[in-house]
Amino acid sequence: MSKRQILEYLLESNTSVSLTQVCLSLAMAVVLGMLLYFVYRKTYRGTVYSKDFNLTLLLVAIITTLVMQAIGSNLALSLGMVGSLSIIRFRTAVKEPRDIAFLFWAIAIGLTCGSEMYLIGLLGSIVLTVVVCLANLDLYDTTTYLLVLRTGTDAVEEKALAEVLKKNTRVYKLRMRNQMADSEEFTYEVSFTRKQSAAALSGQVRDAVGADKIRSLNLVSYSGETL
Repeated sequence: MSKRQILEYLLESNTSVSLTQVCLSLAMAVVLGMLLYFVYRKTYRGTVYSKDFNLTLLLVAIITTLVMQAIGSNLALSLGMVGSLSIIRFRTAVKEPRDIAFLFWAIAIGLTCGSEMYLIGLLGSIVLTVVVCLANLDLYDTTTYLLVLRTGTDAVEEKALAEVLKKNTRVYKLRMRNQMADSEEFTYEVSFTRKQSAAALSGQVRDAVGADKIRSLNLVSYSGETL
């Protein structure tokens, strides 16, 4: 094959995409992208929900579909796309590991819809939705907090405090103990069931330690998990 023939092959468009195919691909991308949007919104358990990131997931699905429709099986165009996309640099750090999975889900929707593999995209999205929803279920229906207790030096009997935490929480764990010259600070990760109350725990801790010995007692919302 001569150089001219190779060049003609690279420049040749091997596919012809109709308007109906484009509209159908975009429609499927929007439908599956909206499913992804609502699943992310309903199962988000972080501290601050970002609507912009969720909207970005939907846009990534649609944009990837457009790119796949444009490329088709055109080798020259696909090489050009790779070169142009390499210019893009993502400066925003993805803080939550699960967000990376949702980002790949959005890309997968674009790839399957853009290549007209609608059944794979639909079934894959359904399976992922079920998996995410099941993983998001908390059988204990718990809420997690950080209990930060600051007292005078040697004012806390750890056994008595442990008994109070055991009775009033589902799970607790000492995360940090900071001893200073005139005070001590304890940080516990505590998890409550629906029947248990954070306010009740505060009262129990004050009774066990002694209100006069406590300098500060704070319960802070926490997005992690107690193991």
